[in-house]
Amino acid sequence: MLGLIRASVNLGDSKLGLAIHGYMIRKCLSMDVVVHTSILDMYAKNGYLEYALHVFKKMPIKNNISWGALISGFAQNGFARNALELLGEMQGCGFKPDLVSLVGALMACSQCGLLKLGKLIHGCITRRLDLEQVSGTAMIDMYAKCGSLSYARAVFDQIVSRDIISWNAMIASYGVHGHGKEAISLFHQMTNMSLKPDDTTFAALLSALSHSGLVNEGQYWFNMMANEYNIQPTEKHYACMVDLLARAGQEEEAYRLIESMNNEPGAAVWVALLSGCCNHGKLSIGEVAAKKVLELNPDDLGIHALVSNFFAKGNMWDEVAAVRKLMKNSGKKKVPGYSVLDVNGKLHAFVMGDKRQHEYEAIAYALDILDREMSFMVN
Repeated sequence: MLGLIRASVNLGDSKLGLAIHGYMIRKCLSMDVVVHTSILDMYAKNGYLEYALHVFKKMPIKNNISWGALISGFAQNGFARNALELLGEMQGCGFKPDLVSLVGALMACSQCGLLKLGKLIHGCITRRLDLEQVSGTAMIDMYAKCGSLSYARAVFDQIVSRDIISWNAMIASYGVHGHGKEAISLFHQMTNMSLKPDDTTFAALLSALSHSGLVNEGQYWFNMMANEYNIQPTEKHYACMVDLLARAGQEEEAYRLIESMNNEPGAAVWVALLSGCCNHGKLSIGEVAAKKVLELNPDDLGIHALVSNFFAKGNMWDEVAAVRKLMKNSGKKKVPGYSVLDVNGKLHAFVMGDKRQHEYEAIAYALDILDREMSFMVN
């Protein structure tokens, strides 16, 4: 059974994993900590976090591996705050975090922008463990997404045996900060060391060029990918190119690129086009993109909000009303985005207009003073 569970994890087959777990429960088969952890890992990697947490809580015996699987699962699925809280619980229960737990925590820090905590975890890893490529890559990603590109590069330079994953992470880091030319330079350094770029390398490079507005360079490397390196572009590469062209106001060119795709374009490609049309007021092409994203993601309320905003910018109020009616009839509510601040080691999460914080009045007063000071400086 253990082999079947691990196979379902490797295949990403959640239905198979659910069936195996259900069979074991019905047959009252005994499950030790290894089997329980494998089931937990299967649920977490497939996004069934409630099931993963339920299995974890029911485990009579837990170990570092089971804690690490749960922390990593929450972090990988975007629940950073939960992952960090679990790390604290793990230590409170007397367990010493292993590499998997710490890498999961680094991932959570990158999602929340918690640079200070990320540095502490970095120190913990380097004091106890070798700077393996997996943890080094996680550190590069964390520092870049927390706004410290220099630290990301310093970690990259410390990795002795860099593989393609490490190089890709650093190229992507330059992309996060809009340093497209530096990303190209690093790409050349990598190929000069006889490392062969893969599809992820080009996705990172094209994304960096997109965020830098380097249209000519993006078109050059998009063509080089297939002609020189024999890597056929996938949807993620097309999405980067459409985003690059649409950001630059070349929506017609972006639309022609989409029409040239051999496979049916996915939601990411159309969303990139719609975002560009929304920014530049290209209504005719934007309408096509809006209809496509609604067809491909009818249950995604974030998509509905994007489409509604596009129609509103074009003063197309009948279409706005129709989209909002769809949102209302779905019975779902859009999960609001939230910010997380680390204050004296404690995480505080808040959404727009949130007045639940205990120190709300003091926060509002301080913001009002800052607003007045900035207005005075501008005037």
